[in-house]
Amino acid sequence: MATPDDDSIRSRDSVPAIVALFQAERAEVQSILGHALSLISILVAYCTVVGGVWATRPETVPHALVPMVPIPVWLVIAWHSQLNSRVYAHNQAIVVLEQKLLDHIPSITYPTRLWLGHTSGRLVNEIPIMLREKRYAIVAASIITYGGLLAIVLALTVASVLVPIFVNHDWQTLAYAMSAVYVLVFFLLAASYRSTFGI
Repeated sequence: MATPDDDSIRSRDSVPAIVALFQAERAEVQSILGHALSLISILVAYCTVVGGVWATRPETVPHALVPMVPIPVWLVIAWHSQLNSRVYAHNQAIVVLEQKLLDHIPSITYPTRLWLGHTSGRLVNEIPIMLREKRYAIVAASIITYGGLLAIVLALTVASVLVPIFVNHDWQTLAYAMSAVYVLVFFLLAASYRSTFGI
């Protein structure tokens, strides 16, 4: 049978336990974000090198490989989508733990609670919220960041299938086949990113 002393002990232990879980979740998110940033760096470096070589020394690129040049890029995007899903999943746990911790501080009430922890990040990161708050400059920065990366990937992909068809005039069947593959991959990854927001 539980006693008042037992309840007091559990109450005292709850805060350190919540803090430990919270710190573990935050550490995992930071680790995942570090991997994601490394992947983006690899993507940009690959596109820069390939684009530079292709523009200055196109004869060094075997024509048969041209339609397959974007494959590593799409693999990076696919892996990034998996990391993104993990971040969103961990963020749900972080929100719950933060609210539990804030419940132990009665002096912090709404709307102040919205500006603490993970919730505050949503106010300056999620485009729908920023549009509602009329933070158009931050919205523009977000669009440039993600839109710029998407533009680089799409430009490299489109060039890799158009060059064999209209410039090199060889390996055209491969180019058509890979264009179908890239379209399929694009829609699958778009669905993956979209489903992430439902976690």
